Amino acid sequence: MKPSRAEILSQLLIVRLEDCRWSAARERFLRAAQPAGVLLPAPLPPTAEATQELLHKIAPVLPQPSFLAVRQEGGPRDPLRRFLPGLPSPRGAAQRSLSAVARLGDLIGEALSLLGFNTNFAPVLDLATPFTEEALGTYTFGSDPAQVAEWGGAFLRGLQRHRILACGKHFPGLGSVANPPGPRVSGKPMAALWREDLLPFRELLPHLPMVLVNPAAYKAYDFNEARPASRSPQIVEGLLRVKLGYRGLAVAYELEAEGVGGTLPVGEAAIQSLNAGCDLLVLDQEASCEIVCRALEEGLESAKLSRPRVEQALARVCTVKRGLATRPGNMSRRALEKLARRIESFAGEFGPEER
Repeated sequence: MKPSRAEILSQLLIVRLEDCRWSAARERFLRAAQPAGVLLPAPLPPTAEATQELLHKIAPVLPQPSFLAVRQEGGPRDPLRRFLPGLPSPRGAAQRSLSAVARLGDLIGEALSLLGFNTNFAPVLDLATPFTEEALGTYTFGSDPAQVAEWGGAFLRGLQRHRILACGKHFPGLGSVANPPGPRVSGKPMAALWREDLLPFRELLPHLPMVLVNPAAYKAYDFNEARPASRSPQIVEGLLRVKLGYRGLAVAYELEAEGVGGTLPVGEAAIQSLNAGCDLLVLDQEASCEIVCRALEEGLESAKLSRPRVEQALARVCTVKRGLATRPGNMSRRALEKLARRIESFAGEFGPEER
């Protein structure tokens, strides 16, 4: 049967589930919404077996292949700590050595692959600054742009060894963006952004299948209007696509959150993000799926949403999906125990402050 327009447009969406419980209602929701993938929230199920079982239930309900994603970088918010030894933070590993960062990425990649995930919303490529310290803390590798690029590349290669798709974040860099409650606006000059915040992305974009575009505004690119980067043609199309030549997936998030210039309906935010050049939209609320799909349909009918832009985004999603691992396999208890011992041995080299 030929898919409906709504089913086609839903391939531009990843939905973050509200919790990690499986139910008849959750199955009905996923069968109706048919997103391109899901992002599992913390806390994960209490055991590795329960986590894999959940992914086994989700995968057959979605169009194949689908993004089965999590945010896993190690550190204090490590979602796998419910059933595996805790891993050090990216900053802790970077302060040790490049090989420690590579090992961190490799262990995370192995763990996610074993559980049945195929996508990781990591690594953080923002620079460590007073602005990012509060929000991101030890999830940033450090403050030196060249070293962040090197450490981020090592982490990325660890994920790739286990066929885990990485999503670098948060383009074009949050190092100069003040945290709420004030407006999220960067006043950093374009030359300084290029030399500093953008350097890790410039180095690693050719190796990143996905990049998360942040919702802060950048006066250097949108001087007359404080427009979120994920809704800015100057940043997504002009900087990311044309100047940097990126051909992977540009991912927008926080569409439901209050924007720089005030509250914007999630459907309108979705249309603006796609028109700006983003290809995939991460929704933080399950209820947003139907709203966004309806808005996208109406946008196409009214020509408010560019049809060539939608076709281009869908083509990019299909291209990246070809690199996804297939449905989750079966995890052996022996393999899990061996991995746990390796993680424990590695983590044992770090003090509590490095985790």
